[in-house]
Amino acid sequence: MTGTITAPWSSEQVAALEAFQTASGMHPFTCGADQHSRPPSLVPSHSGWYCPDPACDYRQDWAHAFMADPAAWSGKAWDAARRPRSDIGTEFIQQADNPDEAAVAAFESDLAAAGESAARRRRALAFNAVGPVLAKHDRHLPLSVRQEIADAVLAAIDNPH
Repeated sequence: MTGTITAPWSSEQVAALEAFQTASGMHPFTCGADQHSRPPSLVPSHSGWYCPDPACDYRQDWAHAFMADPAAWSGKAWDAARRPRSDIGTEFIQQADNPDEAAVAAFESDLAAAGESAARRRRALAFNAVGPVLAKHDRHLPLSVRQEIADAVLAAIDNPH
C-alpha cells in the first residue's frame, strides 16, 4: 500500500480516484490555495488532479498508489482503519473464538495497516488546519512549508516534554 502514481492516469484509475475521494471515508485531497468559491476537494482527470474552482489553477500530478486500487481500500483492513482500535479487536475475537495462526497474522497485518492509515489521516487533517489560519491573517505559504508547520505541531503534541 505504499508508493505513488503520477499522471497521466487511465480511465479506470480516474474512476477509482474519484470513488476514493467520495466514498473512502478518508479526508479527500484538497486544493492548496486558500480561497475558493466552491469546496476545495480535488477532482481527478487523465492529466492529474485539478481544483474545481474556475478561478483557481491548482494542479497535482500524483496520488497514493492504493487510492487507484479499490480492492486496497474497500476491504476488511480499510474498514478497520476507520474504526477505533478497541472495536477492531472485539470484532476479531467475536468472529473467531479459536483463531488459527493465519487468522492472527492477517489480523495483525490489518491492524498495522489501520495504524498507518490513521497516521496519514491525522497528518492530512493537521495540514488542512494550517490553511484557514493563514488565510485569516492574509498569509500564503508554499505547501511544503504548510506541511512542515503541521508536522511541527503534531511533533509538539506527541512529545510534550
